[in-house]
Amino acid sequence: MLALGLLAAPAVQAQSDTGTPSSSNYPASDGTESRNTGFGVKGGYNLASIKGTGTELFTNRDNLKDFHAGVYAQYGFNNFASLMVELLYSRKGYRTDYLGSTTRDTRLDYLELPILFVGNLTETISLHVGPQVSLLTNVQDGGNTVSIGSNGFNSLDYGAIAGAEARVGFAKVGARFDWSLGKVYQNGTVLHYSNQTGTALSDNNIRNQVFQLYVGLGFKH
Repeated sequence: MLALGLLAAPAVQAQSDTGTPSSSNYPASDGTESRNTGFGVKGGYNLASIKGTGTELFTNRDNLKDFHAGVYAQYGFNNFASLMVELLYSRKGYRTDYLGSTTRDTRLDYLELPILFVGNLTETISLHVGPQVSLLTNVQDGGNTVSIGSNGFNSLDYGAIAGAEARVGFAKVGARFDWSLGKVYQNGTVLHYSNQTGTALSDNNIRNQVFQLYVGLGFKH
């Protein structure tokens, strides 16, 4: 990545010097270019699921389809590398059988703070990678809001993000994977899904996993 950055930076600089904006420039009102520095809004589609030890308790498990939205700020070190911080509201979770007769959605609403390194590969394409910390703010189980602590959910989550983005002017589209490393449930939580009696999680590693598609609009620095 570093070698690619060293090769790409002169080319991007040369393009900027000739008046061609780089993939992460935000048009400013005075006609200048902010070169990797700016802010904006974004939102898109979540395809959420759960992975890891313990998920075998959920029969006929399926993805939960929902959304995320928020704001971001980006600071450029040069025309190749920049740091982007986002504040997002993101809905995660899963769908599974409930008591063997119906299906039920478990929706987990998080307030998330990704901190991402952005590297421009071309004039229009960039890669994003970095850590994320998340706070669980609301849980809906079968359409009903339930207590986070009383139902054994961990309120704090953390993980990693990797993705790619294409920019056209001040608009952008992108795709990314969101891997959680923290557990959704506390050990000992009793789950009532595929059986009537319930099962206590003794040693689980149930984690969120989300694929995201998004669009965004960037503004001047």
